[in-house]
Amino acid sequence: MLTRAEATVSSILAAAEDLFVLKPYADVSMRDIAETAQVTTGALYHHFPGKEKLYLEMIRAGLAKKQQMMVEATPPDGSCRERLRCLTRVFLALPRMRRDLMRLVRRDINAFRGRTRESIIRAYQESLPNLVEPILREGIKRGEVKKGDPRWLAWVYIAIVETSLAAYAEQKLGDVDARLEAVLDQFFYGAGKQP
Repeated sequence: MLTRAEATVSSILAAAEDLFVLKPYADVSMRDIAETAQVTTGALYHHFPGKEKLYLEMIRAGLAKKQQMMVEATPPDGSCRERLRCLTRVFLALPRMRRDLMRLVRRDINAFRGRTRESIIRAYQESLPNLVEPILREGIKRGEVKKGDPRWLAWVYIAIVETSLAAYAEQKLGDVDARLEAVLDQFFYGAGKQP
């Protein structure tokens, strides 16, 4: 059971995520977050001394939750394709508002400088590329993926996953499983005819 302070922090982080998903960093105020979380501004500032710190903690906490879900869903063994399927299905099955946390990093990153910017980028990399890269490295060793830089290939895979989140892709490709298979086919076979 959460302590009162932990419950307050959790409520603040959830409110911040909801607001930042809907509006850019510059358009969300600490007052907006306090009202949405149903806490006083004093309580908000007690836990988070500023909007930048709150945003960073919201990103870290949100990405860490998603990372944990994906790790738990990904078997330690199996083909590269099957392991990527398990990991990606969890992400694609998240409610849109929860998936959209990932796009905040790209949308809002230019609002930050220095250590905060580096911390946001690091949190993003730990939650996605660092999960995909070892799977691809193993796939390369097994001959399931052609030789290449596994880090770069992880970014390619993530880019394909991100394109499947667009409304157009959802309309054309369909449900989670159809989009998942389209992502995997695009990554493993490209746009050419499948063998």
